[in-house]
Amino acid sequence: MNNRRLILSAFAAAAMAFCASAQSSTEALAKAQSVVENVHQTVAPDARQIIFDIKAYNDNDGNLTVGGKTSETSAREAIVGALNDNGVDFVEKIEVYPADRWAMTRIPVASHRTAGRHSAEMATQSIMGMPLRLLESDGEFWRVQTHDGYIAYVPSSSVVAKTDDEMRQWRNAKRFVVTSLYQIRAYNSPEASGPRDVVTDLVNGSIVTVPGGVPSIENGRLHIELPDGRTGWAEAEYFAPIEEWAAQNFNPDTILDTAYSMEGSPYLWGGTSTKTLDCSGLAKVSYLSNGIILMRDASQQAKTGTRIEAKDWKTLRAGDLLFFGNSSTGRVTHVAIYDHDGNYVHSSGRVKRNSVDPESPDYLTTPFLHAVRIAGNEETPGITRARNHPWYF
Repeated sequence: MNNRRLILSAFAAAAMAFCASAQSSTEALAKAQSVVENVHQTVAPDARQIIFDIKAYNDNDGNLTVGGKTSETSAREAIVGALNDNGVDFVEKIEVYPADRWAMTRIPVASHRTAGRHSAEMATQSIMGMPLRLLESDGEFWRVQTHDGYIAYVPSSSVVAKTDDEMRQWRNAKRFVVTSLYQIRAYNSPEASGPRDVVTDLVNGSIVTVPGGVPSIENGRLHIELPDGRTGWAEAEYFAPIEEWAAQNFNPDTILDTAYSMEGSPYLWGGTSTKTLDCSGLAKVSYLSNGIILMRDASQQAKTGTRIEAKDWKTLRAGDLLFFGNSSTGRVTHVAIYDHDGNYVHSSGRVKRNSVDPESPDYLTTPFLHAVRIAGNEETPGITRARNHPWYF
């Protein structure tokens, strides 16, 4: 009888211990999940810019584990630090994508999609010579990050992989940027000009190097080398040394000339080149011609620079960005570039001109929410001069 009581007592104690352990395990998991979510919202709120596929869970052995993938070392460090500060005992299995693997766009314009398939929505584009951070390179599509931080998938055939050493060499190489407002072509010799002599076309902002590192001009054409090693000859007058292009001061005329040069061009969702573009693509391409890198989407651009309220539109200056959308929620859905006297240029159906002045015959009723001034705000969050971007120099 005494043995039976001892056994029952031991069983009861074990059961209580098990319940306490289970409760402790449940509480620890909940705390870890809360920490991960808080870090997610604080460090990586925009999935377009930062990969944050991290979760807290109990593995098959019952160990509290925090694992997954992120594109930023700072996100991993924030999670580990916060968990330690909260006294959580855990196993870390967080993988950070490499920061020393690169790719470069090898065709005039490469389309980046929201998923690794051709049928996926187009998210953005990159142009020839644009450096890309290579996150994953398996399969037909590569996951990359553009110079404005945007993450998407690009066909592997559209880019060429570069090592960290090759990128350092490229940054120190003699490089030229296409400054022509209109598409130009490179040919296979200084004299050739036939349709079967074309090597590639080039758009505004394309970056090339020169064979042997020494510029050579024949028959008015510059001998150029493309990111994948192909060479050609293109009109030298349409190129500027990258240092000269990147050293530009803010110039609204450069920005607006680029935008107006595309007047009539069709709207293309995800387009960010002079071939065809969407509304925020027009802003990006126009500013890039002035050596300034803007954020990708209108909703992101709207949070940069100095805010100017819609009612104060008469104080706007050339080059300011105008944002339109839902007046009830404040949600931004469209962006335009201001010129003067209420007039602006934008991509809506096609690149065209309209006005925010209610008295103008070109006035549109789409709710004008607010504007931002980029001028004077270079090197503030979301606005980067190419000359100060570490991927370029």
